[in-house]
Amino acid sequence: MANALAASHDAHVVRIDAREDAITNDVKQWLTTVVDDMHEREELRRNRTRVIEINHLIDHLRDDVENVESMTQD
Repeated sequence: MANALAASHDAHVVRIDAREDAITNDVKQWLTTVVDDMHEREELRRNRTRVIEINHLIDHLRDDVENVESMTQD
């Protein structure tokens, strides 16, 4: 009887450990996916912001060139 009870307990512990491992792996995979997605979105936001900044610089320099050209023509 004691052996059967010990075997049942061991089987139960093995099932609990297996479920814990599965949950841990699922959480790790979920976290990796979330972090990768956040990184990708942040990288896109940074790139778009940088493109806007470069466009503003180009506009500013274009205005400066036009101002210099208009000053030399007068």
